[in-house]
Amino acid sequence: MSTKEVLSESELDALMDSVSSGDVDIEDDASGKSCEIFDFSTREQVLLAQMPALVTINEKHSLGFTQAVRELFRVPAEVVVGEIQLTNMDEAIAQIPEPSGINVLKINPLIGVSVAVLPGELLSYFVDGYFGGTPGGSGGNLSARTSLTPTERRINDVLLEKFLTTLVSSWSAKIPLSTETVSFETKPEFLQVGSPGELALRFPFVIQIGDWRSTIDWLVPYAAFEALRPKLGNATARSNTQSASSWEDFFRRELLSINLEVRGVFTTRNVSIAEVLSLKRGSIVPLKMPSEVSIWSEGQLISNGEHGALNGNKSIKITEVLHK
Repeated sequence: MSTKEVLSESELDALMDSVSSGDVDIEDDASGKSCEIFDFSTREQVLLAQMPALVTINEKHSLGFTQAVRELFRVPAEVVVGEIQLTNMDEAIAQIPEPSGINVLKINPLIGVSVAVLPGELLSYFVDGYFGGTPGGSGGNLSARTSLTPTERRINDVLLEKFLTTLVSSWSAKIPLSTETVSFETKPEFLQVGSPGELALRFPFVIQIGDWRSTIDWLVPYAAFEALRPKLGNATARSNTQSASSWEDFFRRELLSINLEVRGVFTTRNVSIAEVLSLKRGSIVPLKMPSEVSIWSEGQLISNGEHGALNGNKSIKITEVLHK
């Protein structure tokens, strides 16, 4: 029997959560259907949606990095942030083109290590553009090489320094970061990061210069963001909730000091139009004094009571409250 793990721990958690909530039906289907499609990434995608601040941070990072690249190489570069992707760390590393500047980083307070990948074509392009060379950054037939030149390595260090500086700046409003370069590789097969099957977030930053483009990838273990979710949540929603609570408290306090007209109605009588027209000064309208008095506030009947006197003043004793 094979010992290969069929489902990862996060996939098993997602499946068990869905079974418990009833999203996945485990009863036999009379129609003969024997299986049901289940998206094991649902749990991670939901968690990712709980960190909308990442999008804003990335956009701020791309703007800062654009300015840094322009000043460094004097080229009309544009850095466009791509969509954050949930991926497998092993698969992402296996897809890194060779040679590339693979920088292993320790970024506090993020848990574990992350990887910044600067592809060889990008480094070659800037070497040619900075020192002069063939158009498009051919880098002396990069596809035939398995390592970077010393100059490309220096360009990697310069670009990485700008990338990390703008990274720290863009995150400062949410979480203060400190960065440290742990190691450097050019071949992905020599890279050992995290545990097998570990999930990661891929942050792609596409550098465009005219029709040419390349991508810097920042790979971060997904677990590094688990503890940071409260700080990366929707600040606007929290602000709106706090604001609504503040307004509610304000209105509750102010309502207590508002003046209302309260009147006690002893009795009423229906009369004809002829009787009304015949009324004049000194006319008497006969009324039967009731034992109960109705109390009204702003046109609304709120309670019933009995009329009497208290301390020499006419008063009403409330016997029934109709509305609270």
